[in-house]
Amino acid sequence: MSESSTETSAVEAAVVADPLAETSAQNQEASERDDQEQGIDWKAKSREWEKRAKANAGAAKRLEEIEDAKKSEVERATGKQQRAEKERDDAVAKLLRYEVATAAGLPLSVAHRLQGATAEELEADARELVKLLADKKEAERKENLVDPSAGRGSSAGSSTAEQFAAMFSK
Repeated sequence: MSESSTETSAVEAAVVADPLAETSAQNQEASERDDQEQGIDWKAKSREWEKRAKANAGAAKRLEEIEDAKKSEVERATGKQQRAEKERDDAVAKLLRYEVATAAGLPLSVAHRLQGATAEELEADARELVKLLADKKEAERKENLVDPSAGRGSSAGSSTAEQFAAMFSK
């Protein structure tokens, strides 16, 4: 059985029940005795590798700091460039909306409502908005029209003379 599978089965056994945990401890002790018989001092090797890892960790940290310093400068420049491009794109889009609204006869106060990424899409939306506003104006105009028969309770006639005659005929 390999050493890693022994360790894995030992861990699984320790989780399942305590009597099995004792067996895994015994297996681990046996593997340590085998290493000692071969003449390898694994604890010394472990300490050696730990010292190397600590030395490399310091160098790796310094390298990471240098890369971060360079990266942050590049990132800062990239961020500024992206913000400037976004501001430019927003300004161009706003100008295009105003131009389309003006060409369609819309007030500039509704230009921000236009939807679309291209001039053609904005123009199509402007036509729809003009149509909606015209329909609304027509509806308001019809509401404001005076009904000639409004307020009259009689069905006498539509002309004033007929209405006057109907009043006296009663």
